[in-house]
Amino acid sequence: MARQTRSSSGDSAPTFMPQNLLQYPEKEWCTFDSAYLSALQTSGIFPDDTIFRPYDRELRSDMSSTEWLCFNAFPFTLGLRFPFYDFITDFFRITGLSFSQTMPMLWRVLVVLDRIKNTHIPELSVNDLLIAYRLRSHGLAGFCFAPPPTTL
Repeated sequence: MARQTRSSSGDSAPTFMPQNLLQYPEKEWCTFDSAYLSALQTSGIFPDDTIFRPYDRELRSDMSSTEWLCFNAFPFTLGLRFPFYDFITDFFRITGLSFSQTMPMLWRVLVVLDRIKNTHIPELSVNDLLIAYRLRSHGLAGFCFAPPPTTL
């Protein structure tokens, strides 16, 4: 699925470039069909002024564009809304990872820690997270959390 990030600068069609993050891109085609996109538009998951790109089977979550933002479906199955919560946004800003590089378990940890931050430990930061976990590569360009190496 693609969400427009800024107005088109001209009449030319936007270019979507793969970032080559997917190990099996031929198996990662867009599954956000027209009915699903219509449901998303009325769900409140995205801001009201969001412009959704019409269904395009050729789009993949690892594609980038200067005018559109591509998403995996998984974060939204966890109940997330876009824009993501500050803690989650900070994680991606600090690590430099793209949304499509993160494995499902990493999304789950971010959601849980965001809830802990909001209900119990307001001072919790992404830097604390990076002390407790290390990023570990998974597959071609995916990342997940792993415990830090033990030091004696």
